[in-house]
Amino acid sequence: MTFRSVFVHLDDSPQTDQRVDVAVRLARQYPAEIAGAYVVSTRDLAPTASALFPPDLLKIRLGTIAQAQADAEKRFRKAMADAGIKSMHWRAPAGDPIEAAVLQARYADLAIVSQPAHDGPDASFAGELVNAVVMDSGRPVLFVPYIGAAKTLGERVMIAWKDSRESARAVADALPFLKDAKAVLAVAVTPHAEETVREYVSDKAVEGFLRRHGVEAAVKRMVAQDIEAGEYLLSRAADFSADLIVMGGYSRPRLSRLVWGGVSNLMLESMTVPVLMSH
Repeated sequence: MTFRSVFVHLDDSPQTDQRVDVAVRLARQYPAEIAGAYVVSTRDLAPTASALFPPDLLKIRLGTIAQAQADAEKRFRKAMADAGIKSMHWRAPAGDPIEAAVLQARYADLAIVSQPAHDGPDASFAGELVNAVVMDSGRPVLFVPYIGAAKTLGERVMIAWKDSRESARAVADALPFLKDAKAVLAVAVTPHAEETVREYVSDKAVEGFLRRHGVEAAVKRMVAQDIEAGEYLLSRAADFSADLIVMGGYSRPRLSRLVWGGVSNLMLESMTVPVLMSH
């Protein structure tokens, strides 16, 4: 298994350059085709909202969007040319932007998005977009932190292991990274001091799975309450000098599709290295 196609989300934010940089690095490493999709919020152009625009203002708004899209395409194509990437595609999908992003990600081996913003005019839209891509695309999603990725990516990988479908999926999806890594650490957090039979079996099973793929990584199980688990994982990642974290993506569907599970939420809020997340 390897990455042959990479979807990268493009918009008008400064973080686009960081995402494109990561996509270029991965395209060179594997090698992979890059599909850049320009997806931005157009809620003010929905029929009910756009009806409130005077014709002259609507024309100006449409012109602004068209110019922003043209500028984004120019920057993307220049970045690809400067990097010597020939296998690439520019896309500006029409229709609902959230659905468009999910669809574009679904047919790639890996999707690249940014760490969700805490504030700003598009923070809500950005949160919805990345949530939908993780939960609905069926593909692993690589989150690039605000500060960008380090010079290395995937050399020292920490797995946030949990005996769950999401975590198992993330480990399998991350195999291209894991097989190339120089060091892999798997960390499991448990609320009780004594390891249960299920936890023991789970840890040995994932160790065996990784070993069969040429990856040596023993599971280190540590005690921490759920509210502390995210902070502990981030601390261990820093101690390990991880340049990539692999974990399952969890949500709280009974509350809202837009509310992440506690550990997932903390990791995305406080991440300083890229996080590969699968649901």
